[in-house]
Amino acid sequence: MSPLPRGTLTLFFSDIEGSTSLLTGLGPRWAEALSAHRAILREAFGKHDGQEVGTEGDSFFVVFTTATEAVAAAVDAERGLADHDWPEGRTLRVRIGLHTGEPEVHEDDYIGIDIHRAARIMATAHGGQIVISQATQALVAETLPAELVLDLGWHRLKDLAEPEHLYEIVPPGLAQAHPPLRTLGMAANLPMYPTALLGRDAELQAITTAIQVEGARLITLTGPGGTGKTRLAVAAATALQARAPGDVFFVPLQSADRAAVMWASIGEAVGAPMGAAEETPAQRTLAFLRDRGALLVLDNLEQISGAADVVATLLQAAPRVTVLVTSRRPLHLVGERQYPMSPLAVPRPKAGPLALEDVEQSPSVRLFVERARMVRPSFALTPDNVDDVVELCRRLDGLPLAIELAAARSRLLGPRGLLARLDRWFGEAVLEGDRPERQRTLTATISWSYDMLSEEDRRVLRQLSVFSSRVGLDAVEAVLSVEGRDPLDVVAELVDASLLEIRDGPDGEPVVYLLETIGHFALERLKKQGEVDATRERHAEWCIRIAREFSAALDAGPRQLGALDRFEAVIEDLRAALDWTLSPTAPRERFELGLELLQPMDTYWYRFGYVLEGRGWSDRAMALLDKGHHGDSPQIVDALHGHGVLALQQNDLAAGTEVLERALAMAHRLGDDSREARESNSLGIGRREQGDVEAARELIERSIELARRIGDDQREATGLSNIVSIHMDRGDYAAATQAALRAVEADEARQDPWGVAINQTNLATALLHSEGPQPALRKLLDTARTTIALGDVELSICVVENFASVWAALGDAERAAELMGAADRHREAAGIPRTAPDKAILDRFVSPARSEVDNDEWDRAYAAGRNLTIEAAVAEGSIAPDGEEALP
Repeated sequence: MSPLPRGTLTLFFSDIEGSTSLLTGLGPRWAEALSAHRAILREAFGKHDGQEVGTEGDSFFVVFTTATEAVAAAVDAERGLADHDWPEGRTLRVRIGLHTGEPEVHEDDYIGIDIHRAARIMATAHGGQIVISQATQALVAETLPAELVLDLGWHRLKDLAEPEHLYEIVPPGLAQAHPPLRTLGMAANLPMYPTALLGRDAELQAITTAIQVEGARLITLTGPGGTGKTRLAVAAATALQARAPGDVFFVPLQSADRAAVMWASIGEAVGAPMGAAEETPAQRTLAFLRDRGALLVLDNLEQISGAADVVATLLQAAPRVTVLVTSRRPLHLVGERQYPMSPLAVPRPKAGPLALEDVEQSPSVRLFVERARMVRPSFALTPDNVDDVVELCRRLDGLPLAIELAAARSRLLGPRGLLARLDRWFGEAVLEGDRPERQRTLTATISWSYDMLSEEDRRVLRQLSVFSSRVGLDAVEAVLSVEGRDPLDVVAELVDASLLEIRDGPDGEPVVYLLETIGHFALERLKKQGEVDATRERHAEWCIRIAREFSAALDAGPRQLGALDRFEAVIEDLRAALDWTLSPTAPRERFELGLELLQPMDTYWYRFGYVLEGRGWSDRAMALLDKGHHGDSPQIVDALHGHGVLALQQNDLAAGTEVLERALAMAHRLGDDSREARESNSLGIGRREQGDVEAARELIERSIELARRIGDDQREATGLSNIVSIHMDRGDYAAATQAALRAVEADEARQDPWGVAINQTNLATALLHSEGPQPALRKLLDTARTTIALGDVELSICVVENFASVWAALGDAERAAELMGAADRHREAAGIPRTAPDKAILDRFVSPARSEVDNDEWDRAYAAGRNLTIEAAVAEGSIAPDGEEALP
């Protein structure tokens, strides 16, 4: 590869929309299609001097030195794809995103926020669409005819704090009609339904009027499962955004069971940016929504302990937010407006045959007819079947879900046949118990639809109930007993029977989704069949595999945000697997699966601000470990290690060092030098934080010695990094500087951006103490933005603290106070207190600066700093008092 270009570049990201479906449909010819796709795009890149940086699966990352050439390459690529004769008549559709910026070159790749922005822009597009940023549009505006550029307006992108003005390139002869962009807060992110909302005009008008005209901020739609609460809430959100465009967020909560998970789900849905990820989910979400106007649709709250407190806190802290809730019971909050959902109207009985004109406008009958036509286009309401259709709707209590389930069987049975079989089901034991009549009606209908499936399809439906999220076809294949069948074929019959939905995921790939009511039914059947453990074991094994895969991808680089997205897309399933494997009654084999899952989750928890949640799961594992008297194993060493590191991050030094001592001793007994090196290093960190610098030095040097003995350069580099802190504690700042330089070299040799960022931050600290604030500031200006782009919470806070120390040493106490306020607030939010040794290093310059100014002046600046995000704090640290960039 030629040396990577530097400076202002236009970044080109692309991937194939719906590639999993194409792979499934094309089978062995997928390789042919993929090769043709690559050849077409590479021809376009070569023609316009693009340099290919990365190819991963069906995606490309290419850089261009001019925006004009990048746009021309994108157009040529789409034309070439459109003109190609694809196998089996399948159309291969590629989405392209362009953004112009100044990414940082690191080894043979790029890093920095511009990379993430370009990738996010591509993710908003649909197949065949070219979306560009305002930065790119400004550079091509003079050379590209105005009619070829469509202004798409301002959009919010996930993990990015500020909105982006986006444009579309619309070349003549190519498809120019695309759905709305997949950006945060847009109606395009609301669930889509195959049938129209019928019979809810009055309720829809009442809800939209209450919110838009009367200023209601909390609406709760209540009613049993199957009454259409979600459908109505989505319709109201869609109508409200059409009338007054603004942020609308749909938050599915059917798998949440406690307030912490609810906060995390809301934060993920609204896209609280990574820059605020150092906060707990609740704090991050509130910080993001505090001054924003938004409508939140919170779907399925009834099972969540503390849901009312979450909503009350949200409404109080974010005065411009409106909440639309669906639940089987009200929240009983002040200001809550309740809208009980009644079933759809059913024609009233009358003597003699019913006339078509009397019933064809009935909402329940219209729903049945519309859904029946979806599976049997010739179906029509006639004088011969109208009585049976009306009776079906009556027997189903006008419940929309029950009617849709029954109508889906019209492909096989006419209304009279449906009614006869429904009668049989209503007379059987499925109606046991003292459930409300409508709930028993719905259960009977689902049971009836379930019984009409083949045994193989019933098994598939039961096993699907273990998933907590909308999952892709790869998960279906891995967890379900599909015996080599195409996973799309496996679920097709369930989709036809309205027992399962397939929707497009954010990346255009299909995802499968069980409605909440059907999911509960299927899980009960799974339990009755005695299949829970076997299915959940396969589910846990799938979770372990993807957690390992995603964790490995989190080692930074330009695709780190994509890996984080993949983690967040399945986090509910990962939590469910941990809950099952770490339950108090879990047998040894199941508990060991939990330990295997804990290990790759550690990176997610402690690098991206979820320390509190991670500690909670780790505490459960430790309790089971101590109770079960398990023997030595690498998995137990890993679990002890994760627990110890999380405890140290929370400054729980006694617990952290005790468990790391156990991990070190076990690794030594196992003769596992790699793990012994790791535990010796981690325990050394713990001893340092307890104030025993000499013990810390011995442990870390032992770690380096072991790593060198086995040739483990990663363990060696980690030890070299931590030796820097030992030299700092001993006041040998020149040695600390040299050690930091050696550590940077070691990680650069390993091409580890995360390790390099840690050691560049350590080097800035050492330079401040050994050579003064000017060299330290130069180092920070050179590396800070790249470092925080990695998303490591504690490391980002350390960068802000370095800036605070530098400005204190330069005599700008007000700036130092602001930055200390930001650092302290983010440490509190993340649950990562400052260690005593680090505080001593920080106080060397910050304490004198504080004593030189009036307390009120310091407190005002400190309070202002507590409102800064990490990005804003770094920007503040990088700007001199006169407004110019701080270049000494």
